[in-house]
Amino acid sequence: MKRPGFHLWCHCQIISLVEDRWQELGGKVVKVNPRYTSKFAYNGSGVVKRSQINYTQATFRNGQRYNANLSASYNIGARYWYAVIMGDTKFIRVGPAEASSQTRSYPGYVG
Repeated sequence: MKRPGFHLWCHCQIISLVEDRWQELGGKVVKVNPRYTSKFAYNGSGVVKRSQINYTQATFRNGQRYNANLSASYNIGARYWYAVIMGDTKFIRVGPAEASSQTRSYPGYVG
């Protein structure tokens, strides 16, 4: 069995610390399923093409080029607002396949 690396431990500790501090300040934490957030364009144009040379570069169907992580962060933000407005916390409409309960969720913070 492979032991978890430092990166995963550090990630979990940072998330836990930020969640605790935000809750101490009276904020609300909402978990968001990040599945397919990098695969789809935030502007609704569909699946993005990733550059073979620079994998962080994403090209949308309409020809626009963006950083894939920026697009994913917009998608995560949109999912947060979908959860708040529609009340869907299970994110049934995640992508072509149903969301897995094994998928890690990232917190969204509300003031």
